[in-house]
Amino acid sequence: MGAGCDDNVKAIPVFGFEFMTRIFSVLAVAMLVASTQGCGFFSDADEKFYSGEQRRPAELEYEYRALANELHSIKPCYLIHPQSLSKGGFGPGGSQVSLLRSRCFAAVAEVSGDEGPCDKVRSASTLFLSGADLNADLCRRVARMNHERQIKSGTSFKLDVPAIVSLAGYEEDEIDTYLVSEGRFSSMEAAMRYRRERSSTYWNEVKMTLLHTEGFFNRISELRGFGTTGDRAQMNGLRWEPRQQRLWTPPEQRRRSVPEATVRAQ
Repeated sequence: MGAGCDDNVKAIPVFGFEFMTRIFSVLAVAMLVASTQGCGFFSDADEKFYSGEQRRPAELEYEYRALANELHSIKPCYLIHPQSLSKGGFGPGGSQVSLLRSRCFAAVAEVSGDEGPCDKVRSASTLFLSGADLNADLCRRVARMNHERQIKSGTSFKLDVPAIVSLAGYEEDEIDTYLVSEGRFSSMEAAMRYRRERSSTYWNEVKMTLLHTEGFFNRISELRGFGTTGDRAQMNGLRWEPRQQRLWTPPEQRRRSVPEATVRAQ
């Protein structure tokens, strides 16, 4: 019985050594996997956020990305804070975190086929998340592919049009007057009726017309911004370049869902 006790006593340190060996082996493998699959600590992202408080984007900043995507203009991107981090921890390694402003620049490059905005794209990483793959090179590749296409493809973002035009200082009567002047509605009464009874159709008209005018482009500078004074200076230095697009037949004249062949450029 004594021999058995001695055997048990001697087994304890052996068991402890084996346990620790396994722990270190698991950690080593985990570190290796992390380094090869894009863990934030090992990534080669342009911007690294390893300590301190990280800034989460405000909902309005996502609206600015959607607005930039709609206009094919980077001007609204400058309203986004330069360090607003958008996270998606369950995404593939290398695309789990990004700077929202950079994603805004990249979105404009993609839908327009213009590689220019890609120069402003910066990849990001945190201690555990990597966005190293969401970089300027990827942006250029995507923009280059779209540039060669007759019909551009891109990500669609939901835009709160009523909120945006309200923030830009537009009143309902002013919007109605514009839509009537452009032949989108036959009268102020018709515009008002659509706004109240068929709001989705009405606000789609606003999105496709008013948002693409030089007047609205100039008012973007008046929207609430989260960036720096330097950002606003760069934003104000941008020139209006209208996006060419097809307009649908005015709502009151629609018989079938067929777009007009004319190209809109104001």
